[in-house]
Amino acid sequence: KYLFVPLCFVALLFLSASTMPIKRLYVSNYENVLGTSLEIKIESTSATIANKAEKVALAEIDRLNAILSSYDSKSEFSRWAASYNQSQKVSNDLFAVFKLFDQWRNDTKGALNPAAAVVSKVWKDAGRFGELPSAISLQNAVTDASQNHWKLNSEDQTATHISKSPLVLNTFVKSYIIQKAIAAAKEVKGVRNVVLNIGGDIAVDGENAEFVEISNPFDDAENAAPIETIKLQNKAIATSGNYRRGVQIGDKWYSHIVDPRTAMPVDHIISASVVSEDATKSGALATALNVLTIEESKKLLESHPDV
Repeated sequence: KYLFVPLCFVALLFLSASTMPIKRLYVSNYENVLGTSLEIKIESTSATIANKAEKVALAEIDRLNAILSSYDSKSEFSRWAASYNQSQKVSNDLFAVFKLFDQWRNDTKGALNPAAAVVSKVWKDAGRFGELPSAISLQNAVTDASQNHWKLNSEDQTATHISKSPLVLNTFVKSYIIQKAIAAAKEVKGVRNVVLNIGGDIAVDGENAEFVEISNPFDDAENAAPIETIKLQNKAIATSGNYRRGVQIGDKWYSHIVDPRTAMPVDHIISASVVSEDATKSGALATALNVLTIEESKKLLESHPDV
């Protein structure tokens, strides 16, 4: 299921009384987890405890991916998305993610939208054919994306798919999974500190701080110096930017990040990194700040003083 890079053990010796157990840091790396790389650092008093915590975290990632994946046709979300106008009982996590999408779509005035893939497809097709999309195709994409896509009933925890737009649960779902997985690992008795990094989105939970380097978006070299190094403790960071992917049409490059309110690619922000106490919030805001104008972003952040 995963491509595993062998476990390495790094002993961290702390000044302590002789009766105190020695804390050690156990580090594992995996590939092809949620379509990207994963690194998990677990500080505990034994390898047995660290291995147990790691298995718990990976199991939680697998469990949530089987519920929330937009790319697995067998996931709970994909099966729900294939339905139309049918009230269906859904799991706690899928219902929670639906509610979060509603919240963030409202808070960002539509900048975050589970149907943003409708707009992205217009631009991917344009890139493939080497022609700018027509005004009609862009307007149709906006109309399609801007409708409501589901109806939720909190009393019986049901969700009804009320649009036929293709939906993708991206934006903050990876961060949601990180938040749940690191919490599960931290519940294992004897675990002091956990750092979970999936594709550059990182959460830190425990006694120790982690120093995190933020890539310089103006330098694509793998060994480029970071633009900043920050210290995280009991916090999470997510980064989103338009400098890695996009389409070339004629002599102009268009970002893969699109504003579903206008159907236009956005390039006024190169990269945004967001730190908060909640990984899901960091993930949602990192994407939103790439779409919103600077003034819209400032206004949004006024309601999130912890960010």
